[in-house]
This record gives sequence, structure tokens and C-alpha cells, in this order.
Amino acid sequence: MTLPTVKSLVIIALILSSTGLFAQDYYVVIGAYRVQKYADAFTGYARNAKYDARQGKHETRNLTYIYVLKTADRKEASEMTRRLQKETEFEDTWLYEGPLTTQESTQPIVKQAPKEEKIPVIEPKEEPVVVIKEEPKEEPKPEPKEEPKEEPKEEPVAADKPLPPARGKYFKFIVTTQDGQELSTMVHNVDRIQGRDLATYKTNDYVDVLRPVDPSMPLSIVCGVFGFAEAIKIIDFNDPSQTADATQDEKGAWVIPFKLERLKKGDVSIMYDVAFYKDASIMTPASKTEMDELVNMMRMNPNYRIKIHGHNNGNDKNIRITTLGKDKNYFAMAGSSTKNGNGKELSKLRAETVQSYLVDNGIDKKRTEIYAWGGMEMLVKQGSTVAAKLNNRIEIEILQD
Repeated sequence: MTLPTVKSLVIIALILSSTGLFAQDYYVVIGAYRVQKYADAFTGYARNAKYDARQGKHETRNLTYIYVLKTADRKEASEMTRRLQKETEFEDTWLYEGPLTTQESTQPIVKQAPKEEKIPVIEPKEEPVVVIKEEPKEEPKPEPKEEPKEEPKEEPVAADKPLPPARGKYFKFIVTTQDGQELSTMVHNVDRIQGRDLATYKTNDYVDVLRPVDPSMPLSIVCGVFGFAEAIKIIDFNDPSQTADATQDEKGAWVIPFKLERLKKGDVSIMYDVAFYKDASIMTPASKTEMDELVNMMRMNPNYRIKIHGHNNGNDKNIRITTLGKDKNYFAMAGSSTKNGNGKELSKLRAETVQSYLVDNGIDKKRTEIYAWGGMEMLVKQGSTVAAKLNNRIEIEILQD
């Protein structure tokens, strides 16, 4: 190649770059980890909070970044970064500009219209797992704009009666296992940018889904049943026929099928919705739903053997632990007992509580094992604002399927 040819190619590249054909990617990053299993757990936590969390590899730093938005629009990324910092638990979010090695999902990312406000591109000099703020500012958090909240129909429409006029459009969500077993559960219509539920629908019923406030925004319908991999359907409200396997029944309703894959031997699933009272092995009332899903998982899979991993936020010594009393009130402090212990013992007692709940609901104790980690496997530093949610956790490992 001659020197004039090389110069010509350089000039062409500069022209293309100046005209914006070489697009720069911006990532809204909520966390960074060197250990992949921690990155996976944090990604799952963010997805459980209804964010479209994905992973990218920063090759030079050897870090896995967890991001919730990738875009060529800097204003859009800046606005979302600012909102997450001010209005959510992900207050250490930063805006990263540069290359990441990613494996993009085939599902489109739902995006908000960009705002005019700017914030500078921020990349920490040394990426900590989590930035701990000693004195967080107590500023009033602006309320996000609410979209109309939908409620599922109290009474399902009878099969032999016509559907009443729809306010939006009728859908029926069908959930089955890979072997065709039908599941009765709930699916969630979520705003994956704001990270919140817009509506919850019961499966196998006709539901009247309202038109999105922004007609160009697709519906994100999430189905998560413990014991199965989470499934997401991105639906064009204006033309649901574009959704894979969608059909329209004789009533004109759109039938959207979900086929869930069971967990297999070696899989580990975090019980994000199981929480415990402070320094206690007693679960909060909201934990019952996922605990019952665990019971159902064990009933549906009689060959399953599991290990219940208990994790704790640190290994504090000489703490006063609240334990189950004789009446075994799993979801309330009434009738509880107390004892002295440490962080590792607390994680063991919490794993035993989960095991005991399974046994009391007909699951053979021989199908379960427990392991107490204490604070050895914390996902974030103990002083972080999200430490209690992420570090105090139960994980279920499939030992035999």
C-alpha cells in the first residue's frame, strides 16, 4: 500500500468519525465486580427489581460491569444516571463512556425519551465493588411520574360469554413448563427503565391491558417463578402478532405463551424476595410467597435435592439473635425466643428456618442440606446502603435433578 493511499484512508476515517458514523456508546453502570458469581448475583438482584440489567467486560481492568442502559445518546444516559443516583438505591451509579465486551440480548431495550439536562461523563479511577458514602445527603427525592396502575379483574370472564368492551386490549397469558405442565401464577407488566411494576396479571384469565402512555413503548411482560429461569416477552401493543408464538383466539384476545425452563443440577438461585427481621431467623410476611414457590418447586420435582445456603451481612460477634419459638411463627416476631450468637450462627439459623418450613410443608428433610457462610460471601461491603438487602440472603443450589 502506497503512502498516498494510507493518507487517503486516514482522511476518510477522520471524515466518517466527524460525521458521527462511528457512534460512541454510553453505559449507565450500577456496579462492577472482579468475581463473576458476584456479578451474576448483583445482576439478578437488579433484574428482580425490574431493571434491564446486563453485563459487559472491561478488558483492561478485568472487571464485569453491570449496566442498565446502553445507548449512543449521551443525554439519555445522563438523565437516567442522574435519576438512579437521586431516586433509587443504586446511588453509586455512574456514566461510563467507552468500549465494553458485551453479549447483547435479542430482546430490545426499552428506552425513555432523552432530557436536555447534562451531567459529566464519570469513570472512577479505581473501580470499587461498591462506593460507600459515610454521610449520605438527606435530600427529598422527587416522586417519579406515575403511569396509570392497572388491577387484574376480580372475576374472570366466563368462557361461554363474550368479552365486555376493552379499555385497552385483551390478552391472556399462558405459562407452562417445558414438558407442558400448566402453571397458575402472575406475570408483571414492568417499566424496565423506571424499575417498577405497572400492573400484575393472573395467568389463564382474560385481562384488559391499557395502552401505554407512550404508544411507541413496547410492553415488557416478566414471568418469574422460583425454580425456573425468568422469562420476558417484549410485546408491541399496536401489533402483538410480532411477538413469538402469539395467537389471537375466537374472542379476539391475544394469547401470549411463556414456556419456563426448570433449574438443573448445579444451578444456584437466590431468593431475592425472602427477607429476615434484623438479627433474626424469622422471615418478614412478604417472604411467604417465594417460600411457597420453593415448596411447590420441591413438590413438582420429586427428584430434586437441594442445599440451602445462608449468607449474612458481616460476621459480627456477640449479637442478640431472635429465633423461632415453639409455635414456629415463621413470619412474625410474636412468640419468638432469643439467644446470644454471631453472624455465622445467624446465617445457619436462617438456613435452618427455610429447611424447617419445607419440612412442615411435607418435604422430606433428607432432600435438603444446609450450609452457613456467615459473612464470607458478601456481595457488597458491609457498610453499603444496599448491604442488608444483598448480603442477608438465602441461596438454593440444585444438588440432584
